[in-house]
Parts: sequence; C-alpha cells; structure tokens
Amino acid sequence: MNRSNNNSDRLFSLFIVIVLSFFILAARLYYLQIYKGNIFKDLSEGNRTTVRVIEAPRGRIYDRNERVLVSNKLVYSVAVIPSKVNDLDNISSILSEILEISYEEILNKLSEADSRDTVLIKRDISQKELIMLEEIKREMPALIIDQIPTRDYINDNFASHLLGYIGEISRAELIRFTDSNYRIGNLIGKTGLELTYESYLRGKEGRSLIEIDNRGQKIRTLGVESPTPGYDLILNLDYDLQASAESLLKGQIESLIEEAKKDEEITLLPTGGSVIVSDPNDGSILAMANYPDYNPNLFVNGISSDDWLALSNNPRRPLMNRAISTSAPPASVFKIVTGVAGIEELGIEGNTEFYDPGYYQTGGVRFGNWYTGGQGNIDFIDSMAWSNNTVYYKIGHQLYNKDRNLLQSYAREFGLGSKTGIDLHNESSGLVPDPEWRMNHFQRREDTIWYPGYTINLSIGQDNLRTSPIQLANIVNSIANGGKLYQPLLVDKIINSDGEIVKDLKPELLNELPVSKNSIDIMREALESVTQYGTARNVFADMPISVAGKTGTAQTGSNRPNHGWFAGFMPAEDPEISVVVFIEYGISSGNTLPIAKGVIREYFDLKEDIENRDGFEVELEDEFEVNLSDDI
Repeated sequence: MNRSNNNSDRLFSLFIVIVLSFFILAARLYYLQIYKGNIFKDLSEGNRTTVRVIEAPRGRIYDRNERVLVSNKLVYSVAVIPSKVNDLDNISSILSEILEISYEEILNKLSEADSRDTVLIKRDISQKELIMLEEIKREMPALIIDQIPTRDYINDNFASHLLGYIGEISRAELIRFTDSNYRIGNLIGKTGLELTYESYLRGKEGRSLIEIDNRGQKIRTLGVESPTPGYDLILNLDYDLQASAESLLKGQIESLIEEAKKDEEITLLPTGGSVIVSDPNDGSILAMANYPDYNPNLFVNGISSDDWLALSNNPRRPLMNRAISTSAPPASVFKIVTGVAGIEELGIEGNTEFYDPGYYQTGGVRFGNWYTGGQGNIDFIDSMAWSNNTVYYKIGHQLYNKDRNLLQSYAREFGLGSKTGIDLHNESSGLVPDPEWRMNHFQRREDTIWYPGYTINLSIGQDNLRTSPIQLANIVNSIANGGKLYQPLLVDKIINSDGEIVKDLKPELLNELPVSKNSIDIMREALESVTQYGTARNVFADMPISVAGKTGTAQTGSNRPNHGWFAGFMPAEDPEISVVVFIEYGISSGNTLPIAKGVIREYFDLKEDIENRDGFEVELEDEFEVNLSDDI
C-alpha cells in the first residue's frame, strides 16, 4: 500500500515537471517568436551579402631608363552605400562637418548615384578624419572606410605639363564615357599624358563579395575578383635632361624678372617659357620643360578653391604648356623657311651675293635692317650668320613676284599652320597668313588685299605668322635629318604589369620636304655659321660640340618686351639632338642661349668648366613690323 502511494507521488511529480517544462518552453517560444520575433527577423535579414568595388591602380609612368616618374600609393578613403542610408540629408551634414566638404557636394553625389553603388566621398582622409569616422561608423552602417590606391606624382612639379594630372570624373565626362563603365568618384586623366593615354592607364576594377551584419560590418569574404592594374608608359623622356632643362629655364626666367624690375622702360616682365629637346632622327621628345609649372598632386584628391584660384588667376599662366600651346611670331628662326624657298625657287647658292645698304625699300616703304648702317656686300651664308634682314626682305619679295602664295606654301611643307600630332592635347595649330586668310579675316575692302609688303614682313618671321616651339622643333629637325618631318612622340612603348609590350609606338613620317639635298646642305652650313662667327658666336664658339642653330627676337607690339627664340641641332655634322628655347617677353634671343648651352652640356656630359659668361654680348637682330600702305 505504501509502495503504491509512493509510485503515485512520483508519477504526479513527474507530471508536474513535464507540464512546467512545457509551459516554460511555450513561454520561451512565445518570447522568441512573438515578443522578440521582429527584432530577430531584422537581425537575421541584416546578415546579407554585398559587392564592393576594388579600385584598380593606374599604370605607372617611367622615363626612358625606367625611372619611375608617376606611381600610386595606398590611402584611406571613406565611401557610402546609398541603399543603406535612410536620411541622405543627415549623413551628408555629418560628413560635411568631418571632412570639410560642402554639404551640397556630398548630397548631390549620393542623390545622383545608383543606390546599389558604393559612392566614394573622399580619398586620402587625414588621421584625424579617420579617427572621427571610426567613432561614428558603428552607428552608420552605410559608411565604408577602406584603403585604396591613388596617384602619386613622386617629384611634385617635375614635368608637370607633359605628365598632366588626374581628377574626379565630372558629370559631363560621365555622359561622354557612358559605355566605359565609369562611376561617380572615379579618377580620370584631365591633362597631359594622363588624358591622352587614359584608356591604357586606367586599369579594370575588381569586385569582392562579402557577408556583412546589420551594422554593415564585414563578417567574411565570400569571393574576390582581383582588379587589373593599368598599363605602364615608358617615355622617350630622359629624367636628368628634363631636370636640367627645367632648372636652367627657371633660373634664367627668374633672373630676367629681377633684372627687368630695375628697368623703368619695361612695362611687362618675362612671363614664362619652354625648352624642347628631341631626337631629329625620329621626332622622339627627350625633354619638354615649361615654366612656370605646378604640382599635379594638388588635383588628385580634389584641388582646394584657394589653390585653384591661385593657379587659374595667375597672369603668368602656370597651367599652360607653352611648348605646344604657344602661338607667337617665330622671328628670324623663320628665315630657315625663307632661305630654303629662295634656294629652291630662285637658284640661290651659299656664295650668292646681296647688297645691304641697311634697308630694303619698295613702293615708298622702307623695311629696316637691324644693323642700320648696312653690311654692304654679303653672301647668303653670312646673311644667315648675321641674320641680315635686308637679304630676306629681298628673297621674300622675289618669291611674292613669282607667286604670292609661294612662301606660305613652303611654310606649310615645314608643318606650320598645322598641329604636329604630338601625343598631348591642346596643341596650337598656329597661323600662316596668306591672301585667302586676309580676305576672310578683315571686313574693310582695303584690309582684305594682300600687298607684297605682307610677304616681305613675313619673310623674317613677323607679320601675323604664329608658331609654337614644337613646330619650330620640327623645322630644325627636318634640316638636321635631311628633310623629314616626324610626329613628335613622348611615349615610346606601353607595357602590362608583366612587362610585356602592349603597344610599341613607332615614329610616323608626316612629310618629306620637296627640296633637294643641295638646299638642305646649304642651310646646314648657314646654321652652323650662326654659332661659329654669327649672332650666337660668343656663347657657342668655345663648345667642343659643333652647334647649328638660329636665334630669333620677335617683336610683340609697343611697350612690350620681345619674345626670345633659339632653335638648333648638334653635333652639326651628325645631329643627335635638337634644342628649342622660347622665353615669352624674354627681351631678346640672347637670353635663350645660356639655357641651350646648358642643355647641350648636360646631354653630352661636358663636365669641363665652360663659363656661361655673365654679361656676354650677342649681336641681336631686330625685326621690324611696318605700317603698310596701299601702294606696296
């Protein structure tokens, strides 16, 4: 009996335990599925996958000896996933305060982007910005802080005009490159080689598939498609030669500015200049210096308003590539063209004599020589050596009498009036004025007539003739190589990350001058005479390397200094390089010569102490623009 009661008690206790367990389990299920159901549903749905873009590093840029000129570096960046943002205004306001970017700029980026995209807000954030963003990141799952590659112009201002700079893609560019998979926030080449070779340098973005929690924190990586780096550029440029040209150009211009400030008659100071060194045998560019210059690193992460205004409002135009965009009278350098035309069309030889009374007169108008007393009897070679204007006035007038477009035709054969096709944007075409141009350019009938005086003035590189330094480089190169005009090239080859050649850029022949070997030979002798005993003798006569070249002092108008030019090649007998120097408002051609000499010494490794004499005297030619009357 007692045993039976004990069993009943045990069964009852077990029953109570089972019932209580059931109620506890039911209550727990109610708590989890009903009371906390929505919370856990949100948490479970918060663990999702997302695709993040992995930016591709741009291709690097090397000089001819594979010295790195432009590379990439890793920096911290902040981005936003618009699809995870409930309040665009709020996040834009917070980021604006931390990153010191305008609220409107951030809001526009987020509003215009595809909500599925990751929108880059700022690259290369500071340590302070990084700490502040990390503090708020847990409360803002839309924020992504990551390391990405960005451009690094290693040598700051070095070769800035030819290398160019990059910047964030604009709305207009996004529309233009709709089929090229660019996104808001992408960097794109804006100028220089960065722009010309954008499609090669850009690379291909990668993707990573990651699992994230509800706070946007990464749980694990599910898959990665690695980015493909952009192709590298190997330039024809020589680093040491470029550095030397830049230093010489800057030093001379700054020195001229200081001297000009002391002269009350000078109303405009020298503003800038350029130096081009090329191989006349194929047109490759070994150096291209411009001054003033700028630092392309300013543009990589978005240039500040102050920096942009300082560059864009600077009257010396530091952003301008004067080597290709200048449009100025070439002055006596153009006598190369006039001389070759005279040899070809008028039967002139090196010993052909002319008489110079100090001027040339026709139709009642007198065109003066820079040497007002005249040089008497002078042959063609010596006329080039001393840059005798009278001789070239006569040649120009005779060419006009034969055909009023004849001199212009030769100018165009030498490539003037057209772009050279150098692998850079914003090249100037220049201008070769002729009767048709005058007819279309002016309104009054009397201004539309092409009088012989215009050709006479054109013959010494004045009038409305406009050229760029790169065009004059082509002219002297064609004399140096026997009559061929090549497309100037900065890039030699394009290679992939494995060093394999993707594209080998070969020199393109633009034109072969329709002139005889005799014309070329006479002109080469004439140009060498310039440096041996002519206008440039005091600078080059002591050089162990023979130099052939031509100086030019271009008038710019009343109360403004002249432009200075030098264009030549060396060694004269077997040319390896050509050098063109231009100084805008540089007062005279004599101021270009120390630069040219320094570049030659650098290229040929002339270490002996050859003085660039301070205060040297150069016989300077002054070309005259005249007021032309109807009877000329």
